[in-house]
Amino acid sequence: MSSYLTVFIFGYACGIVLAQHSSKTLPDITDKNGGWCMMRGECGNDKLSCAYDGPPSPLINPEAVGILNQYCPFMVPGDQPSTCCNADQVFTFNKIFGFVKEEFTRCPVCFDNFISMFCLLVCSSYQSTLASANVTIDSFTKQKIVTSVDYYVARDYVDGMFNSCANVRTPYSNEKAISRMCGETASECTPENFLKFVGSKSNRLVTYDISFKETDKPFVRVGNKTFVPMNYTTTPCTDRCQCKDCNTTVCPPPPINMSVPKWKLF
Repeated sequence: MSSYLTVFIFGYACGIVLAQHSSKTLPDITDKNGGWCMMRGECGNDKLSCAYDGPPSPLINPEAVGILNQYCPFMVPGDQPSTCCNADQVFTFNKIFGFVKEEFTRCPVCFDNFISMFCLLVCSSYQSTLASANVTIDSFTKQKIVTSVDYYVARDYVDGMFNSCANVRTPYSNEKAISRMCGETASECTPENFLKFVGSKSNRLVTYDISFKETDKPFVRVGNKTFVPMNYTTTPCTDRCQCKDCNTTVCPPPPINMSVPKWKLF
């Protein structure tokens, strides 16, 4: 899959540096100043996301690296990628989103487009450039935990992701998978309803509520903080999926077998 992720890196003294990276490349992870996190690790028995204000760290667990590479290979340029998630988060991620992968299994492109926004939110070394977290202190553990997140996403990404998934059918019931992940019927589901549903912790895909902030702007200024909306370049459904799982008007008829049967002599 050929996709491109646009990442903007901000420097306090040098202004703004703009760089575009392919899906197989990330910003220089050897740069000790590259990236910043707002959460990392799991806190308490409920495995809530821990608030963390610090630099990314190498993901050194081979199993966790393998899982992240399975979901979002563009985030694994080497054996120990620099991330804002640890191994425990990756294992939890795998348990939660394995269900979604099954729902969209008939169209890998749809799932790739969908899962990229969660890979980047949870693990990107530039996490704090994409989103901000609301934090509280757990009364029992006294740890700082993330209760909700404002996630800035480009409208082009949202539309491309949604369009690639809107007509994909489940492998077991032939109904549109998105109807099970929207809180609405497939015909009534919109990109906004879809994001609202998957971003609600009540639906158990995430441990905190996500407010997706869609925008057409390349930068979003909130107070004294500048965010860069996540703008992973999506792949069209028709690239690797059957036409009946994509928004095509007419599927071509199956090929007609024109071969002449051979005569058998008895």
